[in-house]
Amino acid sequence: MARLLRHSLALVSLLLVTACGRPPPVIQVPAAPVPADPELVFWETVRDSKDVAEYYAYLQAYPAGRFSALARIRIEALTPKPAARETAPVTPRAKTTAPRVQAPPPSHQQGEPTISEAPAPPVNWAKIDDLTGRATPLLRSQIMDCWEPPPLPSGAGSYRAEVGVYFDPATGQVRGAAFLGGNREMTDATFSRFVNSALAAPMAPGCRALDLRRGAAGQGAETAGLVLLFALDSPP
Repeated sequence: MARLLRHSLALVSLLLVTACGRPPPVIQVPAAPVPADPELVFWETVRDSKDVAEYYAYLQAYPAGRFSALARIRIEALTPKPAARETAPVTPRAKTTAPRVQAPPPSHQQGEPTISEAPAPPVNWAKIDDLTGRATPLLRSQIMDCWEPPPLPSGAGSYRAEVGVYFDPATGQVRGAAFLGGNREMTDATFSRFVNSALAAPMAPGCRALDLRRGAAGQGAETAGLVLLFALDSPP
């Protein structure tokens, strides 16, 4: 019985092949696609870029990736280099020698010519007199030390200026100085410098702190001023 069944099935298959003229088609199942490499896809999108930011983005995603070295080379090539600055040569400055200035005569040589080996500027003959009869020799000597008279050209003659020196009766310290008169006009530039130097003498720090009450001999607390004659003569 089993043998008869097998023969029947074989006969049916033969009839089917004979009727159709060809064997039944074979159905093929397609293979599963291979997943794409994400690093390779990323690199392919930035490999020809001219923007360094895209290469930095790749290095941030794949700091040790297969193309990290190439990405750093592209960054270096696309980064502009700073231009070299040209340094101008420094020319050394020539040394200048300060001119020699003749110091005013010391207080112990008032009224006496001062001898100097320097030919310029000319030597001046300077002194300070008291027109009020109140200033002691010590006070005149102290104000003389504060005076810096300007140099006079040879043969310029004599310069005289009366200066009122006012001080506080309570403290004896200098409050101010005023030009009262002289033997030349203030339009003379040399005379103007001479007068300004005389006004600056009692106002200098070394003289402004003096107690002029003690320097005003024989006067009480009511004394508040002196009149001094500043004299300056040019050399012959």
